[in-house]
Amino acid sequence: MRKLHLLLALWCMPWLAKAQETTLQDSVSKSRTWFVPDGAVLQFAGNMGLLAVGPSYDLFDEKLSAELLYGYVPKFDGETPNHLLTLKGTYHPFLVSISERYSVTPLRVGLAGSYYFGDRYALSWGDNYPKGYYWWSSAVRILGFAGSSVNYKFGEQQKLLRDASLYAEVGTFDLILTSWVKEDGLSLWDIMNVSAGLRIRFK
Repeated sequence: MRKLHLLLALWCMPWLAKAQETTLQDSVSKSRTWFVPDGAVLQFAGNMGLLAVGPSYDLFDEKLSAELLYGYVPKFDGETPNHLLTLKGTYHPFLVSISERYSVTPLRVGLAGSYYFGDRYALSWGDNYPKGYYWWSSAVRILGFAGSSVNYKFGEQQKLLRDASLYAEVGTFDLILTSWVKEDGLSLWDIMNVSAGLRIRFK
């Protein structure tokens, strides 16, 4: 009888440990407040900085992601470095599964707004120009982009990371797009930029 009790105890131990682990994960998920990010993003180029990094949030059943990215552009040709903050929204309506771990998001499309910090940039043009002389602000840029991503889902043994996405995007911004519409000297390739990034989501 003692041997039977011992065998039952040994058999129950993994289930009890799993139940405790699930309870702990559930409590962590329930205690997560709204401002705690669902993931993080590191991006190269794309008019958001040479490098940009920041938190990422999932919205609308994970069909939309919102990121707040700090971007940095190093000093080039005697100019001062640039610091900017970008609010980026990306719509990715579906993904295509390749295997148990890998999938592809064929379409990622979105808009972003960037704000440049520093004395060289301003929200308005001041008294030196008539009101409405320039419709745009030197400190704010509106961006548009489209692309796709390859996604990798981590296994159950990974306790912190849920999945990772490597993406590439083609985009443009308001000023150069307006110039392309008004002028004949610019081609479509002249107004496009290419970016790449890594998005990691947490459990």
